[in-house]
Amino acid sequence: MKKVLNITLGLFFAAVAITSCKKDDKATSLKNEFIKRTQSPMIVGEKIEFAYGAGSTNGKLSTMQVVASIPGAPGTIFEMVTHRTTTAGTDATTVVATGAVTNGATTTVNITDTAATTLRYTYVIPEAARGQQVTFAFSVKNRAGDEASTSTPAYSITNLDMARNITVTGTAAGARYFSIADMKAYTQAEVDAGNLSAKIDFVYAYAATITPTTTAYAYGHSLVSPAATGYFPAGFTIPAAWVKNSTAMERKIGTALFDGQLKNDANISTYVDERDIREQSFAGSANYAITLTADYSIFMKTADGKYNAYIYVNSVNNTTPSAIIGIKRIRNF
Repeated sequence: MKKVLNITLGLFFAAVAITSCKKDDKATSLKNEFIKRTQSPMIVGEKIEFAYGAGSTNGKLSTMQVVASIPGAPGTIFEMVTHRTTTAGTDATTVVATGAVTNGATTTVNITDTAATTLRYTYVIPEAARGQQVTFAFSVKNRAGDEASTSTPAYSITNLDMARNITVTGTAAGARYFSIADMKAYTQAEVDAGNLSAKIDFVYAYAATITPTTTAYAYGHSLVSPAATGYFPAGFTIPAAWVKNSTAMERKIGTALFDGQLKNDANISTYVDERDIREQSFAGSANYAITLTADYSIFMKTADGKYNAYIYVNSVNNTTPSAIIGIKRIRNF
């Protein structure tokens, strides 16, 4: 599904699937419609973006408003510019509104000098919406006093947590010990200082090859459970006093399983959602994933069963060595 880039005035005067409600009998004086621009899973802390447009045949527009069923987090607001795509394919904006403000669940904006426009509304998903459904009631007024409104369906907010662009490094002093519970990479010094070894679910390691017995084989960038044996490079040891978790891992190769959110690519409409992660089978899984490269991904289940996770590899660097990864995570209990 492609992101909607532009809404023309014709949308609002054409036949529409959603009927606008008005307080008077001027059934054709004021039209309004919305398009939900966000197609990805809706995660706490992320944004849901709408384009809301209206057109009046009875004078200029006055105000636009949206009321969310659950108040949004800071950053929830109407833009005060309208967007259009130029013939050169670039995004151009024109200021058409003032005084955008969000007060609790209600966001309003004043339209300045036009009878038709489209504005973008951004809702930042709050913690209060986790696992809930949220709806939005849009409305518009013109200067003649006519009103029109339309409401969205109920949208389900996922229980997922997500973190992007986490750098893991393979040096001895680097942040290579990863906690799924914290969605964070730690150095060994940080693990020791905070007594965090019970939280470490996998370790990032790099070597061109390893030789666990008599034969060398390709190793590359790898994520390995602390409990795994024979899958760390020579000289790499997990401190004896640490808790050594064995994390189940299911590796996915390359484009077999993209995630547009973690890849940071708005043009990719493939996403891993809560159900994908929660229902992943780990029967017979290994507790390591080796020879990883960019666009590989790994489903994981923590040793205590508390979390299922999806790890996406954005990029790798053989020289540093390091990798940039992202994570989506669901709590099982």
